[in-house]
Amino acid sequence: MGFDYWLVIGCSLLFGPIALVEAVAYVRRGIYTKTFKGTRRREYIQKNMQPVEYWFSVIFHFAMSFAMIGLGLWFLDYIPIFHDFYSEMRAMLPF
Repeated sequence: MGFDYWLVIGCSLLFGPIALVEAVAYVRRGIYTKTFKGTRRREYIQKNMQPVEYWFSVIFHFAMSFAMIGLGLWFLDYIPIFHDFYSEMRAMLPF
């Protein structure tokens, strides 16, 4: 388990929650697309104006954030200390 292994875990567990917060922000305010040159006006995709593009971007962003968090936890499962902790947590669940 070298540096690259820990880099993947660190990046996925760092950027996964950030992407999840961005996805929630997309649902609340729309998806930011661009800033017009020379102005402070921004263009957002709203769900009532372009519903296909909006929902595709929101769903993909949610899926990507959950996949990144899952990837980080999946790689952490190969570490014996975390695997034992994870097994004990699963044993406490009633199902």
